[in-house]
Amino acid sequence: MFNKKKHEEPADVPAFSYKLLRNDVLPELLGEDESVILYYIGRTLARKHADNWRENGVPIFFQEAGWGLLDELKTKANRKTYVLSVDFAASDTSFALETGFLAQVTENETGHVTEATYEVKETNPQLVHIYVKTDRKDPRES
Repeated sequence: MFNKKKHEEPADVPAFSYKLLRNDVLPELLGEDESVILYYIGRTLARKHADNWRENGVPIFFQEAGWGLLDELKTKANRKTYVLSVDFAASDTSFALETGFLAQVTENETGHVTEATYEVKETNPQLVHIYVKTDRKDPRES
């Protein structure tokens, strides 16, 4: 009847389909709360997929998720700056999902409360700076 395999790699999602979901469907569904919801979904994804990003690295996770190319630009005692290069975004695309993900990754690594923000720096290709700040005086609650 059906050819069932025990483990099959998911098919690649066509870029157009991904762009439709990311740039049209999500903003329509989430409305004015899009950025806040995506930020906390990003944090949740980082917790759910911690084994993956720990094993393979966060930049690889970003590539495999189709979120773009991620590089760490600067690191200071309680701050990190990442640059994300993407080719799927519209001018008003929210990068709160990726920002929340990086906030949670850093919080997991440091054990301290961490928040993050982003800023679109360039378009075509789109470059986004993600600023992650950890409060070393505020340990995360378990």
